[in-house]
Amino acid sequence: MLMCCSSKMSFLILSFLVLSFLSARFPVVRAQATAVEYNFVVEQANFTKFCETRSILTVNGMFPGPEIRVLKGQTVHVNVQNDAGYGITIHWHGVKQPRNPWSDGPENVTQCLIQPGKNFTYEVITSDEIGTLWWHAHSDWSRATVHGAFIILPSSDELADSPYRFPNYTLVFATWYNQDLKEISDIISANGSATADAAGYTLNGYPGDQVTCNNVSEPIYNMTVEHGETYLLRLVHAAMHEPQYFGITGHNLTVVARDGALVKNFSTPYVLLYPGQTMDVTFEANQNQSRYYMLYRYFDDSSVDTNDQNTTGFLIYSNPVDSTVNTTFPTLPGAKDNSTAFNFTAGLRSKNSRTDTEVPRGNVTVKRIILTVRVDTVNCSGSSTCPSAGTKSAASFNRISFAAPTELDLLRAYVGGNTSLYNTSYPLSPDEELENATYAYQGTNVIELNYGDPVEIVYQAIDAGPAGGHPLHLHGFSFFQVGMNNGTFDNSTDPASYNTDDPPELNTAVVFGSGWIAVRFFANNPGVWFMHCHFESHASWGMSTALIVKNGPNLLPAPAGLPSCSA
Repeated sequence: MLMCCSSKMSFLILSFLVLSFLSARFPVVRAQATAVEYNFVVEQANFTKFCETRSILTVNGMFPGPEIRVLKGQTVHVNVQNDAGYGITIHWHGVKQPRNPWSDGPENVTQCLIQPGKNFTYEVITSDEIGTLWWHAHSDWSRATVHGAFIILPSSDELADSPYRFPNYTLVFATWYNQDLKEISDIISANGSATADAAGYTLNGYPGDQVTCNNVSEPIYNMTVEHGETYLLRLVHAAMHEPQYFGITGHNLTVVARDGALVKNFSTPYVLLYPGQTMDVTFEANQNQSRYYMLYRYFDDSSVDTNDQNTTGFLIYSNPVDSTVNTTFPTLPGAKDNSTAFNFTAGLRSKNSRTDTEVPRGNVTVKRIILTVRVDTVNCSGSSTCPSAGTKSAASFNRISFAAPTELDLLRAYVGGNTSLYNTSYPLSPDEELENATYAYQGTNVIELNYGDPVEIVYQAIDAGPAGGHPLHLHGFSFFQVGMNNGTFDNSTDPASYNTDDPPELNTAVVFGSGWIAVRFFANNPGVWFMHCHFESHASWGMSTALIVKNGPNLLPAPAGLPSCSA
């Protein structure tokens, strides 16, 4: 009997130690009435893909990283312990963070790096977002491997009539490099060199069977379904540069949400996603019980060479009556089919009509900001890392290539009144002198808004080289895409064609090459909010700025333990 009790005690102690270890390294620690807590450990881990074993930066040793799941309106506390060899920050992509830019994450904009051996607890405040968002590193190029889904579930009274009542799978599409990402980032920042070549792509960490290593196919992601059921797919596009079409052989998709907001449902054989975007789709498992390909195929409206890997997964019916594999790929548009891509994007509509308090319209006089968007060059003569020609690649809005401060993040500079670290002089429409200049101007220039301003931003893509389109992401807000077209925006005639009744609510919108888009929102979230292209090389080159929303309600207090800006 004594031996039995001793064994029980040993088992309890061992169980406690195992649970303590797991809770320190893996997602949910505990849920409270209003808050959920997660622990993230940023650390190196070895993974073998595309014929090479690499040590990559991960969260909790996982690629993709752990999935966060919360109820609509809940607050999430994420404790990030940095056990890597260099600094990092984390961004909660699409979470508006009302009055709380302190936990938004972009390096040197709202915080400085969490240094090696240090930690910081993010307070992530959800509000009206619903469905699928994501989180990712927001420092150097670490987001290539440091990312995961951020799922916001409806309340119980909303669940019955929502698409989120169905069983669901999360599909994370990512870019894989066989080079050191920190080195890539440092080189691109220093001398403006072209972006590094991707080894390929992964679906939930799997390259898929179209990739071979020593004549053997790489592992493929398998998704099992029951015949007759309806499923929800949560699509997270974590790629660094590559837009992709997605489809499933023999199965139609119904789009139900984009970027954490419901849309008018529509049926389609494929969807198109740009880096930074998320989408929720449903499908019926109504085909012969076999195996079917899920396929990602690239779309490219630029003249830059792109890795054209087909990235595959399998949809597998349980208890298949046909053991053979359906080897047919779904029919997806061509890589250079710009009109199909444009029409798919232009067809999105909000699920319901919007109100005057959501979309600036009617007799409201909007503050219109027109930004030219282009890949550019800056003069770097005199710099030790400058190429021999004396210029380096850059990117800009209105010919201003953004450079964040380094001695103090922009948010603390703004709150502390340290205006010497940034410049509020920003052309709110293309400036003739800047537009005709040989080089872009490089500086920490920001756009100031007053709290409550009805804002319209028109992004005009300039056909100046091979850049093509751009996915443009605004932190701290969702905006409403009221217009888009090819060609040059006409300030006097184009606003008459706007859709202000049911425009889609987005956090990452695409302006196609040589075209324009117009978005509207109310500046009702005070603080400092980053705005940038979600192609990583373009962001590194300066295709970004920050919006400072002044006055209005006070910001939440700065959190304890905010990382210092000195190493």
